[in-house]
Amino acid sequence: MQFVQLTSQSAGLAALFNEIDTLMNSLYPAEANDLVPIDEVDNPNTYLIGHYHEEELVACGSYIVKQDQSKYAELKRIYVKPSQRGKGLAKAIVQHLLTQAKIQGLKQVKLETGDQQHAAIKLYEALGFEFCDAFGQYRQEPSSVFMQLPLKQ
Repeated sequence: MQFVQLTSQSAGLAALFNEIDTLMNSLYPAEANDLVPIDEVDNPNTYLIGHYHEEELVACGSYIVKQDQSKYAELKRIYVKPSQRGKGLAKAIVQHLLTQAKIQGLKQVKLETGDQQHAAIKLYEALGFEFCDAFGQYRQEPSSVFMQLPLKQ
């Protein structure tokens, strides 16, 4: 699977972000969604990748380097279009992001997802993520699920 690094100007990114936003806003109340706007993906602390199939952007994923007591990567915008699901793209994206975070010297990866994202939660568990408390800017929301994974150097 080939991934390319994306910017806010990458072909298909705006449409894919709109698709993600529509889905998340249909599942959760607005105050429970922490959706990274497209104009923030060019921030130097953000690493965003995508996968194109027949010149269409069909999957993406990113992390943002943040800091609490120490630096960590927060996974964001992990998404695969429904037509491309079941091919291992989400797993490959997350594994790529974990490898990149490790190369960058980060020692931990965290994420927030929703309780309706059953397949995503199963994937994160299979990759070794464990449930944790709210972190960073998040507050405990009834629909929020928080997970983390230490990166072995």
